[in-house]
Amino acid sequence: MNADLILTTSVPAMIEARETIREKVMGAFVLLNESMGLEKTASMEQYSVLESFMSSGRGYYFTLSNPGESTDSAMKQVDARFWRSLLDQSGIRAFMSARRQEDLDGQISRAATPPFEMDAIKATFADLYEKRTDMMEEGIIDLFRRLSWDYRTNNPLCIGRKIIVSNIINSYGSVSSNTADVLDDLIRILSVYDGKPIPEHRNGMYQAMTEGPMRVRSEVETEYFHMKIYKKGTGHIVFHDKALPLLDQCNRVIARHYPHALAAMDGRD
Repeated sequence: MNADLILTTSVPAMIEARETIREKVMGAFVLLNESMGLEKTASMEQYSVLESFMSSGRGYYFTLSNPGESTDSAMKQVDARFWRSLLDQSGIRAFMSARRQEDLDGQISRAATPPFEMDAIKATFADLYEKRTDMMEEGIIDLFRRLSWDYRTNNPLCIGRKIIVSNIINSYGSVSSNTADVLDDLIRILSVYDGKPIPEHRNGMYQAMTEGPMRVRSEVETEYFHMKIYKKGTGHIVFHDKALPLLDQCNRVIARHYPHALAAMDGRD
């Protein structure tokens, strides 16, 4: 695994902080459990209003009667936050397709990540780095699937010189982050085929298409294509001449996944 992937943050420091957090959270729950006992004794009630209050809201449920279980529940939220931070800072997202990022972000939002421990970190990053080529090709396939054949410009056999991408703008009138991620996938694999460094994901198409809060640029220029964005939410892309041989390679990827499509090898339709 490339050690350069984790340069902008200190993993040992994060793990040390996690252990300190766990100790303090456990101590807090022990104190809350003692407070609950005092409440029930003083009120001569069988249930604790303190526990009812602390166990409601935002879907994060725990019990003050079991500090260990409650600490584990709280630490799942901490682990998920630390995983998100590490993935965002490390640069590994540059290798991940939009679909793979969406899957991983879903695990994070559900607090369904592994514990934030060194063995899990090394295994996860090694697996992602090993599969980087497959994930980049996934991005091309996902873009191909998203192309609507309702537009005459789009070619159901390949990615041609001109394509139309839907859902550039979401229902709130701002840039769709999911569509921006798919376009990042396209630029990423074109850069690889062009022998260029993989672009920094934090300065991707979302930033390029956003002019300000709730404002979308009408046109975007990249190294490989020009895109005009319409109010109905479509993006009309015209690839530059230098991108055409690179599209040939993209279309070979599509042909491997969809042999019946017989993707055109000239990428110029």
